[in-house]
Amino acid sequence: MNILIIEDNVFLANRIAKVFESKIITNRVRVLYSFSEFLEELSVISSYDIVLVDLKLSDDALELWGYRIIRIIREKQVSIPIVVISGFSDIDRLRLAFEYGASDYIIKPIRLKELELRVLNWFKSYYLSNITSMGTARFYKNLKYDLDKNEFYLDEELVPLTRNNKYILSLFFSHPEKLLTESFLVERIWGDATLMVERNLRVNILRLKQALSPFGIDGWIRNIRGEGYIFSEK
Repeated sequence: MNILIIEDNVFLANRIAKVFESKIITNRVRVLYSFSEFLEELSVISSYDIVLVDLKLSDDALELWGYRIIRIIREKQVSIPIVVISGFSDIDRLRLAFEYGASDYIIKPIRLKELELRVLNWFKSYYLSNITSMGTARFYKNLKYDLDKNEFYLDEELVPLTRNNKYILSLFFSHPEKLLTESFLVERIWGDATLMVERNLRVNILRLKQALSPFGIDGWIRNIRGEGYIFSEK
């Protein structure tokens, strides 16, 4: 799970970041403190799973930049969940946030545990909604992904994986039988497609396949030369 936090209160932003950095399911957490920083990150906005945004940011005390951020993300046809965290509680501001495209709205002072539960619920329901589920587990064929434990099981046998391998496999798991381009995978794993050479995606995929080999499912990840990868039992 990749989370983008846009909050000008440094203390609060860092507290929120620590909550999600401690979650075993988290891959990346990025904190921005202003609208101008958001614009610099906009080119890779689709690499995030969830955006948390305050309405009032430090660029200009008279401008509610959070609304503009929501609108810009939606104008780019990016449908990721956007959770507003704001001290404004009047119904008109709430309504406007949802009209612009917010997915949820939490009024400050926030309870960190509530925020954590809401974000995890958005992640589970939005990204894995098309996969067979039972409780906290999701299934593809006889491969199970337990989100709370961040572990994979084949026929109930634990598949031991590194944290990095788990995240890469979770990307395939949430897009079964669909072509994932190399640039998509690099952006989701590292947040920047320009890192293609520096951090060799193919080496990472090879390591994952080697870890899956003892279970006979390494062939589920197939390279489509010049296009990307497909995760499929077929």
